[in-house]
Amino acid sequence: MEFKGGYAGKTCWVDLSRRKVHIEEVEPSILKLYIGGYGVGARILYDHVPAWISPFNPLNLLVFATGPVTGTPTPAASRYTVISRSPQTGYIGDANGGGFFGPELKMAGFDMLIVKGRSSRPAMIVVEDGDVRVEDAGEIWGLDAREADEAVRAKLGEDFKVATIGPAGENLVRYAVIANDNAERFAARCGLGAAMGGKRLKAVAVRGTGSVKIAMPDELLDYVKEMVERRKESKVAVNFSLKGTPGDFEFVYELGDVPIKNWSAGELEGWERLAWDSYEKEIYAGRRACYNCPVACRRIVKLGDKRVEGPEYETVAALGSNCGITDLKAVAEINDLCNRLGLDTISFGSTAAFAMECYEKGLLSKDEVGFELRFGDSEALKRLAEDITYRRGIGDLLAEGSRIASMHIPGSERYAIQVKGVEIAMHDPRASQGGGLNYATAITGGRHTEDLTIFWELFGAGELGFEPMDRFSPEGKAKLVIARQNYLCALSAMGFCLFVEIGWATIKDMTSIYRLVTGVKMDKEEFMTAGERIFNLRRIVNCRYGLKPSEDTLPERLLKEAKASGGAKGVTVRLSEMIDEYYKLRGWNPETGMPTSEKIRSLRIE
Repeated sequence: MEFKGGYAGKTCWVDLSRRKVHIEEVEPSILKLYIGGYGVGARILYDHVPAWISPFNPLNLLVFATGPVTGTPTPAASRYTVISRSPQTGYIGDANGGGFFGPELKMAGFDMLIVKGRSSRPAMIVVEDGDVRVEDAGEIWGLDAREADEAVRAKLGEDFKVATIGPAGENLVRYAVIANDNAERFAARCGLGAAMGGKRLKAVAVRGTGSVKIAMPDELLDYVKEMVERRKESKVAVNFSLKGTPGDFEFVYELGDVPIKNWSAGELEGWERLAWDSYEKEIYAGRRACYNCPVACRRIVKLGDKRVEGPEYETVAALGSNCGITDLKAVAEINDLCNRLGLDTISFGSTAAFAMECYEKGLLSKDEVGFELRFGDSEALKRLAEDITYRRGIGDLLAEGSRIASMHIPGSERYAIQVKGVEIAMHDPRASQGGGLNYATAITGGRHTEDLTIFWELFGAGELGFEPMDRFSPEGKAKLVIARQNYLCALSAMGFCLFVEIGWATIKDMTSIYRLVTGVKMDKEEFMTAGERIFNLRRIVNCRYGLKPSEDTLPERLLKEAKASGGAKGVTVRLSEMIDEYYKLRGWNPETGMPTSEKIRSLRIE
């Protein structure tokens, strides 16, 4: 099948061990089946990374992939995805980033950049208008992510877009991130910054002066204008633009959805100081947009004389409420520190909260930690971030993440709030039965980007055929979670930001844009089937890497410990009442966890 736009049509393979570059055309049939992004990335891992290749093996691949709408005039189409075998889980890992790096890679002539091997010395990949080369990066090794970005642009030119790692990635912290756009946007989860560090790859610098070919450019521009006008009329979309994700804090706190003190409490004294009113008064300094996005949900905050990216909701909860901290300025400072060091704020905040509970329960001593490590102590949290990044003292163990750390701290396993090795996102599944099922079955661990079910339980997902539901009941949640997981797989693979669906874009919009961009028709059924195909392929990869059905579960605290107060008082996740139905509807073998042969054939994943 011939695509008339959307795809650059080329993939660049870089072998860091031999410093060799190979450019090849992308097979159109693969693009048709898996769309792009982590869909095609998962297929590459399936085809090229067998089970014996471990995350830090040089033969593991690191795939930077765009979608067909990435870099087009389409609003909120800035995304790129990084895919690899995850150092954090041992399973497939993917992390999605925004900003300008993804569109620049497409404009430089490539849908994907695939990195294999390990450099004998620090290296940097430079992509410039179809030309790709490997350069030494010894002079920037050791710099933080922002310093490295600035140094690369000072050397190559300010118009380069740079993805880099900080010291956390260099030191193989298992939840290190890949930062781009001056360490203000991140491909953050699953520890792919460590995968990059394991290859001794400090940075990828991209410059493209081309453009993305559009099959029907005039029709696309007319459609985009109508979409943008529609967004202006949506109160939900306008409010989200004004407040971004931090604006949700008060609402979800009242639902009992915000984690507090390592998921142990239902209320936090002084929580109001983390809500939007305080955010706006104390630290807010403006907003910023990713490539060609009318939403502009990114928050800029003031820290003394500096103006930097501010914490999103997930970070406010991870570094704030979950660590018992209500000083919003301190949270913003620690967020900026993590950004520069290259730490995933969700996993770092959760691992720190785990360590704080271990300390307060006497499972870790002051001699072991080196300082007092109590809930509410922001200075201790800053120090811990540095110790983890440079693997000093207890930081060396906590750099492995809460799952591995709990194996070395007797009696602590119950306090590690993670799924498949990934610390879960900052929405308490005891406030949303569907959220619990999603966390348990999410391909890459407890990720909210595979679905944030609580909102669809509350308000319905009419386009997918769901009315509002009782969020505390397990009834109907398997069907809802499956539909949402499939939907988000297709949306993300296209290169859209997840926030495109907040009040202003529908599946009809996405399929129409796909047709106008690529020249290939896609209807709603094909969109959802593509999402299901991608989800199942990722599951197959995980099963190849050793995943067992017993790992589709949640921490004991969420299954057995109800909170004594708050908006989700007295509730636990009733996972056992949902998981069997989920497997049946998915078409997965309950003994192996694998999609059945019939399911594989029906989805054309032969």
